[in-house]
Amino acid sequence: MHKNKENIFLIDGTSLCYRAFYAIRELKTSKGVPTNAVYGVISMLKKMINDYSPKKMAIVFDLKGPTKRHEKYEDYKINRKPMPDDLVSQISKIKDVIDAFNIPRCEQLGYEADDIIATLAKKAEDKGWDVVIVSNDKDALQLVNKSIKVVSPNPKEDKVYDEEGVRAKYGVKPPQMIELMALAGDSSDNIEGVKGVGLVTAGKLIDEFGTVDKLYKNIDKVGSESLKTKLIEGEKMARLSRELVTLDADVPLKVDLADLVIGEPDNDALIKTYKELEFGKLLREIMPSKEAEVKYSVIKRNEDFKDIINKIVDKKKASISAAFLPDGSLDGMALSCAEDEIFYVSLDNSGDSELKRKLLNEILENKDIEKIGHDLKEDIILFDKHDLNIKGKLFDVMIADYLLDPSLPKYDLASIVLRRLEYNFGSADSGDGRDAKGQSSLDFTNDFLSKRASEECALNLKLYSLLEGGLKEKHLFKLFENVEMPLIYVLADMEIEGVGVDEKVLNKLSAKMDKDLKEIINKIYDLAQEEFNINSPKQLQEILFGKLSLPASKKTKTGSSTDESVLKKLAKIHDLPKLLLDYRSMNKLKTSYYDSVSGLVDKRDNKIHAKFNQAATSTGRLSSSEPNLQNIPIKTEMGREFRKIFVPTDSGMFMLSADYSQIELRILAHLSGDKELTSAFKKDEDIHKYTASLIFGCDKSDVTGEMRSVAKTVNFGITYGMSPFGLAKDLEISVGEAARFINSYFERYKGVKNFIEKTIDFAKKNGYVTTLLNRRRYIPEVSSKDERISGFAERVAVNTPVQGSAADLIKLAMIECHNALDKIESKMIIQVHDELVFNVPKQRVKEAGLLIKKKMENVIDLEVPLVVDIEAGPNWYEMEKVELKD
Repeated sequence: MHKNKENIFLIDGTSLCYRAFYAIRELKTSKGVPTNAVYGVISMLKKMINDYSPKKMAIVFDLKGPTKRHEKYEDYKINRKPMPDDLVSQISKIKDVIDAFNIPRCEQLGYEADDIIATLAKKAEDKGWDVVIVSNDKDALQLVNKSIKVVSPNPKEDKVYDEEGVRAKYGVKPPQMIELMALAGDSSDNIEGVKGVGLVTAGKLIDEFGTVDKLYKNIDKVGSESLKTKLIEGEKMARLSRELVTLDADVPLKVDLADLVIGEPDNDALIKTYKELEFGKLLREIMPSKEAEVKYSVIKRNEDFKDIINKIVDKKKASISAAFLPDGSLDGMALSCAEDEIFYVSLDNSGDSELKRKLLNEILENKDIEKIGHDLKEDIILFDKHDLNIKGKLFDVMIADYLLDPSLPKYDLASIVLRRLEYNFGSADSGDGRDAKGQSSLDFTNDFLSKRASEECALNLKLYSLLEGGLKEKHLFKLFENVEMPLIYVLADMEIEGVGVDEKVLNKLSAKMDKDLKEIINKIYDLAQEEFNINSPKQLQEILFGKLSLPASKKTKTGSSTDESVLKKLAKIHDLPKLLLDYRSMNKLKTSYYDSVSGLVDKRDNKIHAKFNQAATSTGRLSSSEPNLQNIPIKTEMGREFRKIFVPTDSGMFMLSADYSQIELRILAHLSGDKELTSAFKKDEDIHKYTASLIFGCDKSDVTGEMRSVAKTVNFGITYGMSPFGLAKDLEISVGEAARFINSYFERYKGVKNFIEKTIDFAKKNGYVTTLLNRRRYIPEVSSKDERISGFAERVAVNTPVQGSAADLIKLAMIECHNALDKIESKMIIQVHDELVFNVPKQRVKEAGLLIKKKMENVIDLEVPLVVDIEAGPNWYEMEKVELKD
């Protein structure tokens, strides 16, 4: 474009939407609403405006309804696939965003977007403007000339077509694209052209003859007899196709070129949309970081501090926000019981620092004062290192926000404030250098720290009022107050205590694994008869499907798949795939666990202090990290042996494991009220054997190990809403046989079937499901028109009340056990799904086991008994069942 010339960008809106939709395949809100196309369109428009600085612009859309082309050719576009449902649902929101950006939008009934673009382009050309058409449609290329270019958007680099570009790509001049497409057709619009003539052949013919008319006038000059025959037989369609692909540049437009000016964005409208669609990064871009207008006082005199304590004691609540330096030392703490009264207590190394700590503890340890903050577990852990102790009632805004919306990716304070208060003060990923607690890693002056902590203190109070109301409105406050808040203390104590690691055992097992890996690698090379990069899918493809000629069963963009499911099938016919599976399993265990744990051991106490994350899963389950103790692969002996490294830190202690037996199936029995399932648990039946006898129609005494294994898969599959296809895959049987197993199951367990149907109906009606303790999970996808999406959502809807209730139950058990541990001089150190692990004195194993078992089995009343198995031993691997007598 010429810098001094007027210019206009004309964008094919539908083409842009499709491009954006397929460029970003997975992006949804926490409620499951697809947003990938909206986000993609925004990104592409911003890039376009940034790269080209257009002065005028119009985004042109098709409207539903027939056009002149439909009158000429009844089958026009008849074969075009309907727009995907997930894209259809985003079109109106895309148009709202375009309007909010104040970018002109054009659409006219009875005319296609291409024709409107052609008309606008010609009008602009007549005025001497430069025109850029943004489209992936070949039709637009016929308009290219010295003033008009076509840009095909690309995430990496846009493809720009000028006259030379069209010639280089298709071998013809831009106006001749009409002639070329008349012969080659356009399958996307069901324009046939001449059957058997493709783009390359059409390009050569038009380059030689110029036009379709001249081609048919000189048909005898076509050298190939077969091509000549095709052309003669297809002449009528070629001429019709020419009419169909020719753009109409004389649309009677209802818009004037002068009106197509890009205006100033309507930030209020964009903020509303970005907030609704959970576009945090985009929100931050249009909501510049600002400091809260918060007034705070820095407390220097202890007398003043005592006055503040009296105010807080009177109000019985205190928002707290600590300010930590990079080395972990505590600079001070902001305190408040009212948004307009924020106090910052500086903790330096002066003589009265100790007195200030004592005064702070008067507030923090006062059980009658509710402590309000963000990620209070982290504060409790950090305070522990500075002789500060939080006790009593808590209100954690992070957990409150999580309960109200459990599917969000982040719950840092900046993200919560942005969503709930529409206020931007930056976050870890906003580029301003702040860490997860909202503090800057770039500016650690005392003024900054006190100001920042005071701002967070005020924001916590604002969120407190808002979130408390939300929790009560959605009947989540009891869960929050009675489960999630007490659990913070439990998890903090577990992280502070840590888990002992026997580094000698770790090193020994790690060395053995290195040796075993080398042996497997050598065997793989021997079978492949060459060395290659085992971790390279491409090289693996060449070995398996090239050199060994093994059958490929699944395709990917880069060739034949070598994923686990493929290797499992191939392992039945060749030894190499089996070795590859062994290698992958062992290598993952080595790199993900042995190597990572070694780097996480705290040399001061020979422990790892894994984090237990309370706001990380949609079902309410806890997760762990640094390392992830919950994903240790215990199905293999190698994985189970890894548990040997975890030991008590005191020679007089044992590790004790308390594991709920078949908790999810028991919860299913309770929720469904199924008589057969409930009766089996009350009679203490082997539930898998019992189910096998029902679905196979035989006596329990005749149930084989294989039959029990099938029943076990069915039992647990049902709790996950497993389909016949999923069961068939797991059991390696036909879909028909799997369907018979499931049908047989539901014939015997009619209450379970009824529960599943009712749960799905509830989810469709309300958009969410709940657990025993009323925890919510929103599943709007359950009403999707796409059967693949709605089917998955239905399985989630069925599983969540079961898995989520199990999560609620284990949390209650953790609280109960934690409160009783002091009596037996024991510590809870690990939680893995339905299992709790403790450090207990050797001489008190039975006493501890009995107490823990009693607490866990009586934590809630169900229609079926809860059963907890107790084991103990010198490490987490070498454990034996503990026989308990009341």
